[in-house]
Amino acid sequence: MNTRNRWFVVAFLLFPVLVAGTTIQGPELGFVFDSEKGEVRPIQGIPGAAMLGKPVVLGMTLQQAAISPLQDYVLAVGGEHNQAIVFAMNHTPVTSVMVAGADRGADQIVISSTGKAAALYYKTANRIEVLTGLPTAPKVSSEVYLSGSPTLTAMAIGDDGHTVLVGAGGNVLQAAASGDVTVLSDLGHVAAITIPAAGTAFVADSGTNQIYRVRGIGAGMEADVIAGPKDGIQTPVAVAVSRDGSRAFVANAKSGKVSIVELAGERAVSSVSCDCRLTGLDRLAGNETFRLTEMSSRPLWIVDAGGTEPRVLFVPAEAEGK
Repeated sequence: MNTRNRWFVVAFLLFPVLVAGTTIQGPELGFVFDSEKGEVRPIQGIPGAAMLGKPVVLGMTLQQAAISPLQDYVLAVGGEHNQAIVFAMNHTPVTSVMVAGADRGADQIVISSTGKAAALYYKTANRIEVLTGLPTAPKVSSEVYLSGSPTLTAMAIGDDGHTVLVGAGGNVLQAAASGDVTVLSDLGHVAAITIPAAGTAFVADSGTNQIYRVRGIGAGMEADVIAGPKDGIQTPVAVAVSRDGSRAFVANAKSGKVSIVELAGERAVSSVSCDCRLTGLDRLAGNETFRLTEMSSRPLWIVDAGGTEPRVLFVPAEAEGK
């Protein structure tokens, strides 16, 4: 094929794109919130070959933000009046919608495992707003007032928009309009909670270095320890579960290792090390890919356990002056 014919083929393939006014875009691992600058950045590329993209144009500075596990929207508090807003990330340009009925200035945001529900926590009022209708028609569907004056150390919400679990000191409570129900008690320090499926939760106790699995929430509840100090659990700060439910992941702050707990068949625990300060396990695109650190002047670290061997990889930090 001569040069002229090659250019003809390329032009033919690109013509529909050019007419539609769109651009060709490569794969994205997801998004990350830069709390220092109040902006959201895309992580472009694939595990092992990724880089930070330019800030997404949102039209305002954000105070708080949480990324949907499916990477399709951002739930944020921002703007001049610190309002709760949902930004649809799968539109160009990004579209936004206010959360109907939400108060201003939420102190904490959590999103359920597939993004169907979310919760806003207001520290001063000791109140939680439960959001449903995400992402296109977000609204406050219910409110929960926590009894007493607990200091929340963790919070999670289920996809059902009803199951809300909070960590308060050494206890895990199910928050409901009818009152708090104790799910676990006498723990050391509840550091993290996740609700990957209906009726099931995983709890990281950084005081005793144990990971609990709770099943039957709401009826016939039972709990067991799936990993502990002998398995390498050392000051866990986050716990997450793969989309297919076969593995649990634990970020250990003290050792800098991510523990991988096999949940099916004979239980086994392995680990992979990160030369970084682990802060969380925020889901990115894929079954078993998580972000381990927050935005900073240092590289962004991720764990990719979707292949034959788990890998800890980094996304280069942005060069100064850019």
